[in-house]
Amino acid sequence: MKKRFSFGQKRLLRAAAMLIAALWMSAVSAMADTKLMVVSDLHYLEPSLYRGSDYFLRALRRGDGKATQYGEELMAALYQTVLFERPDALIVTGDLTFNGEQLSHRALAEWFKSVEKEGIPVWVIPGNHDINIADPLGYGEGMVYRVDGTPPEVFAEVYADYLDTGDAGFSYVAKVSSDMWVAMTDVAIYRDVAVTPGLFSSRHAAWLEGVLKEAREEGVRVVTATHHGLLEHTELYRDSFVMYGSESMGALCGTYGVKLNLSGHLHIQHIAHRDGLNDAALGAFCMWPHRYAVVTLGEDGKLVYDAKALDLRFLPEGFADRSREWFAGITEDKARGGLSGTDEEIEMMAEYAARFNLAYFSGTYIKDDPSWTEDPAYALLKSQGNTPFIAYMALVMNEDPGDNLHLEIGE
Repeated sequence: MKKRFSFGQKRLLRAAAMLIAALWMSAVSAMADTKLMVVSDLHYLEPSLYRGSDYFLRALRRGDGKATQYGEELMAALYQTVLFERPDALIVTGDLTFNGEQLSHRALAEWFKSVEKEGIPVWVIPGNHDINIADPLGYGEGMVYRVDGTPPEVFAEVYADYLDTGDAGFSYVAKVSSDMWVAMTDVAIYRDVAVTPGLFSSRHAAWLEGVLKEAREEGVRVVTATHHGLLEHTELYRDSFVMYGSESMGALCGTYGVKLNLSGHLHIQHIAHRDGLNDAALGAFCMWPHRYAVVTLGEDGKLVYDAKALDLRFLPEGFADRSREWFAGITEDKARGGLSGTDEEIEMMAEYAARFNLAYFSGTYIKDDPSWTEDPAYALLKSQGNTPFIAYMALVMNEDPGDNLHLEIGE
């Protein structure tokens, strides 16, 4: 009979295994970088719950650009990417599933097991799409049906090898190396039913301060990880995207010298800064260009964050174009609804809207690039009056410029 361990025992066993590995590696190299790989917002849906359903594709097309129908290809490519990057740990910052389907969670847990078999620890926290979702659904032809959801106790059982639990939900410390810990901070709200916002409560504060005090005593660098944003990224997405209680968490980070928080939820690749604190919101992995991030702590104490797109080598031929066209098409459909003019003018404006949205979501929009305002389609869009898309563009164009793909933080 397979021996079962408690959460605490499992965590101690994993920590011991990592310590043994670290000691062995120290015999090979006096000192090495610590490397994390980060993904967020997988929004994975187990294929048996939608395969062959045109109704699902139509419903998905009304969303923000998730390419959930390509989940199998994306997870296969992610596996190859993890093996290529060979990080010291894979960090997953929530919204693991499409809408908390238990089948989806169990399938992901098996995928994580395949990664750990390669010697790469996996650490997860839930997002607002993972636990106690009101309506977890499967999709058939022209219909939907309810499927088993995931209450907290089932989430704990499914991911027992990839998280811990305590007084602050599924908040725990991933002791990645002797030099670096990740404070995996579960701020999702799901006591009765999941809601979109997140909350950093007094329980979280007491737990996190204990972690940071211990890390200071041990001389360990701490990076925090949450699903919801710690800082405000954009005027567009303020409500529901920045966690309640963010000021309290930010104050703790300031007191103890934490300079980087890893988040998701926003679906946009974006880095916010305030008073030496940086919140790197990783673009949704399920959306073009399928971002992941590599975070490296160097020998000199410098933290480096790099957001990357999935390598085309690990994707089926033509996949990148299909995924990009899917995202672009969703934006074009939404933009056309509020536009007037000749068919040619409407098409020109819709294509411009898609290019603009693709650049912004992927983190590659450059505020001072004159090509955006010099494009004839921009003048056409402006002539439409204050449409929702024009209002959206104006907010984006007024944001502070900055590099949303790369960040370097000194000791």
